[in-house]
Amino acid sequence: MRTLKKIVLLFLFAVWGCAVQAPPSGGPVDRIPPEITGTDPMPGTLHVPTSFKRLKIVFSERMKESTARNNLFISPPLKFQTKWKKGRILIIDFEEALKDSQTYVLSVGSGLQDMHNNKMARSFTLAFSTGDTIDQGKITGTIYGLKRGETFYVFAYLLGDSTRFNPFKNKPDYVTLNGEKGDFTLGYLKNGTYRVIAVEDRNHNLRLDGLMERFALSFRDVTLYDSLNHFDGLDMQLATLDTLPPTLTGARALLRNLLVVRFSEPLLLDRLTNFEITDSLGGQKLPIVDMAPSPKKKNWLEMITAPMDSNRLYRVRCINLIDSAGNRNSDTLTTYFVASSKTDTSTFRLIKHLPTDSAKKVAPRTAITLEFNQPVNWRKVEKAYRLQRDSRHTIDGSWQVKNLYRAYFYPSKVLHPDSGYYSVVNLKAIKSYFGKTSADSVSRHFFTIISQKELGEISGNIRVRYPLQNPVVLNVRRISGKRFRVRQTIKKGKHTFKFDYLPQGSYRLDGFLDLNQNNRFDHGTILPFRFCEPFRYLPDTIKVRKRWETSGVLFTLPQPMESGK
Repeated sequence: MRTLKKIVLLFLFAVWGCAVQAPPSGGPVDRIPPEITGTDPMPGTLHVPTSFKRLKIVFSERMKESTARNNLFISPPLKFQTKWKKGRILIIDFEEALKDSQTYVLSVGSGLQDMHNNKMARSFTLAFSTGDTIDQGKITGTIYGLKRGETFYVFAYLLGDSTRFNPFKNKPDYVTLNGEKGDFTLGYLKNGTYRVIAVEDRNHNLRLDGLMERFALSFRDVTLYDSLNHFDGLDMQLATLDTLPPTLTGARALLRNLLVVRFSEPLLLDRLTNFEITDSLGGQKLPIVDMAPSPKKKNWLEMITAPMDSNRLYRVRCINLIDSAGNRNSDTLTTYFVASSKTDTSTFRLIKHLPTDSAKKVAPRTAITLEFNQPVNWRKVEKAYRLQRDSRHTIDGSWQVKNLYRAYFYPSKVLHPDSGYYSVVNLKAIKSYFGKTSADSVSRHFFTIISQKELGEISGNIRVRYPLQNPVVLNVRRISGKRFRVRQTIKKGKHTFKFDYLPQGSYRLDGFLDLNQNNRFDHGTILPFRFCEPFRYLPDTIKVRKRWETSGVLFTLPQPMESGK
């Protein structure tokens, strides 16, 4: 009996031991992307009958059928229905007749997935013709500004007359999707002039739907003809269609003299914009002392006012509000709020100073950051501040106010390498808008600039095929270590550039032709139509080494087009 028990225990132990050592059930996870293994008709087929009604695509494995819906496009557009056979064969039935002597292009987006959620490694294009030839025109480019993995539709419109281009009403003549890095290819195009835009197209109706969808515009139209039927580098920049003026959405008193006014979007404050606060009963004006965007939300405006009467109802009136897109609301907008009796009981302090005290290896183009815990009058801070190299040399500069709490001081000249600087704030000369002074009399920070031996340079030439009648704005961006950007405006007619005092690392160079000379990149508009400003992102990384000038960098700007048809 004992012998039998031993045999049973040994058997169970052997089974359990084997079970522990066995590989996981189900085998390895499938991570192989699906592929297209066959089509009918074959790519490049000619003389396809205009009565042709059914196209087939065969995949290497079973597919998730629902993912085909938004990843199939036919150019020129045709109405069609789809169905699957055995999960691997996609059948596309045309609902209208084909045109004679026309090249058709079926685009299969890379968003199609197999049953294991693997997407296709790349998009697929099938071209066939009802005529004697396959159109060979091609336009390539890149959409800049997309998030990682984001996909946009690329629409190409064949311009036959001045009224043809209307992305709100008309479907495009050709459609494709961008790749993983924003690159796109429009292939098998017939000769002609094209306007190309990229559209988010959330509802997949092949149209641009007002404020609901983002878009990107290029810097020119493209004309294809027999001897030049390829155009490379039609790059686009992401923009937003904004035709609505800003509106007033509400107001709330945070403290006895601090008010937050809310708007539908961030504002530009110009001389035409006017704000007025009055007592809703007596009509007496409540003086506005200062205002600036809120640090909490961009579409909020913080206002410092004269002390409010507790629990009194006030009215806010706004006239001629304007947003960053230039949309102005000329109406008089009104909202109401109840006054607050609260006061700020905290101690007034300088809570941030950058560079920090005793900081070393500070960049020569650094800006000094000051931030207080209570709102201040920055005009008084400017008078109470100085940046010194020593007791005899004070550095001039300009201020950029971020909000009522934070501002930046930009030295007028690059700070000298291997040098030390004192950043001094006379706190006794400053009061917060709450009437408080700091317990400290002076804030004094010392920092040193990085050594010249640690710095390098980038220099090169701007190449264009036309007279350079406008400034060129260049940006060099560090993409390794501590990231930053240095901007430089090259005067019109000048073709050379140089970025000095750059820490060692990897950089990228980009820039644009500043056609309206406002030192900002213009993304273009749909209504009225206006191209974006010509721009370029250099694809190659530029290496900067210590005590070395990386010279001979060539920055080529594309040909602009001043107006669209």
